[in-house]
Amino acid sequence: MRRATYADRIPVRFLDELARPRRPNVRTTTHLLTIASSLYCVPPLVAQSTIVGVDLRRDQVFLSTTDSFVGDFTDLSPESRSLFAIDFDATGSTLYAIDAASFEIITIDPTTGATTPTGTVASGLAGVTGLTAAPDGVTWFASGTVGPDTFLYRGDIVTGAFTQLGLLEPGGITIDIAMNGDGKLFGLSISSDSLLSIDTGTGAGTVLGPIGLNANFAQGMDFDWSNDTLYATVYTGDGTGHFCSLDLVTGAANLLENTFPLNAEMEMAVRRGGSDTLGAGYCTATPNSTGATGLISASGSALVGDNLVILTASDLPPNSFGFFLASQTQGFTANPGGSSGNLCLDGEIGRYVGPGQVGNTGTAGTFSLALDLTAMPTPTGPMNVQIGESWSFQAWHRDLNGGTAASNFTTGLEVQFR
Repeated sequence: MRRATYADRIPVRFLDELARPRRPNVRTTTHLLTIASSLYCVPPLVAQSTIVGVDLRRDQVFLSTTDSFVGDFTDLSPESRSLFAIDFDATGSTLYAIDAASFEIITIDPTTGATTPTGTVASGLAGVTGLTAAPDGVTWFASGTVGPDTFLYRGDIVTGAFTQLGLLEPGGITIDIAMNGDGKLFGLSISSDSLLSIDTGTGAGTVLGPIGLNANFAQGMDFDWSNDTLYATVYTGDGTGHFCSLDLVTGAANLLENTFPLNAEMEMAVRRGGSDTLGAGYCTATPNSTGATGLISASGSALVGDNLVILTASDLPPNSFGFFLASQTQGFTANPGGSSGNLCLDGEIGRYVGPGQVGNTGTAGTFSLALDLTAMPTPTGPMNVQIGESWSFQAWHRDLNGGTAASNFTTGLEVQFR
């Protein structure tokens, strides 16, 4: 961890300092233009999410993307594991599974098929039928105990400590569960071939509607958090399984074009990818010299493990310098340090003023910056973003007020990280 620099500690009253005219410096000007040019070279984001399947009959791992569902199979090692429950953790970095026979917690390498035991869950269960990670890092799983009933558990996949919440499906088997990015939990019943909505407080499942197909042959379900799509694997009666998406209101299955091999029994998990518009805007901005109000937006991924967030400031005066601000506290200060705009942050405000971080709006009136979530600026030095944290952002920029050098701010943006 580097030491905090003077730039990190610039107080609010000096924010306007950058607006003061200075004698041009050829070396500095050239350097800043180089920085500005590099900010427009942010690499494009990959649009597809990754889908991983475990074929329970052939002990193989399937790896593909959600735009094709056509991929390769790799032998699972060691073989003969009963992996009815798999999912990535909330960061998307580790693929976990619970062996329904041994109750071992294992990790799976989707590329090589290697499995590594990391611990165990409580014994005495009849089997583990479903596993899902929540955005806040909590893990949920479904299991039978006595008879055909299915119960819901929540806990920590790292330590193996889980607590039973209640009866999920009385007299039935919920073969998999999945939670979306908003914390809503769903189950797939192979007893009634239906999609369930699950109460995360009591564990009780409520039937939303029939999927219209047989869920007993292929037994996987998971959300793609990048587009809130619930994918599942089902059986159509022709001897093969199919990927499908499920309607979150009616439960109805929408078959996707491609199938997986004859007699495969596919458990599945999705690791989200792609480019999202992130965050929620807040706070009003004062119009700048163009007559427009400056805006801030973000794209990429809210998953901490992806470390993929790009901030963009737009609708700004052309050929003006600016930089982004970050804080975990929102606020409102009108005309700080003589600025023409509103500061929408408070508390420990960090400033992206390090090498390569100061932007120039160019002729388009916009600049961008790819963030490093392992080094968020604060007045006392960089810090890591943690799962569950909310960070707010804003951009400061130079402006003119009646021909006099001034400064202004964009709107604010809050991003909830998962």
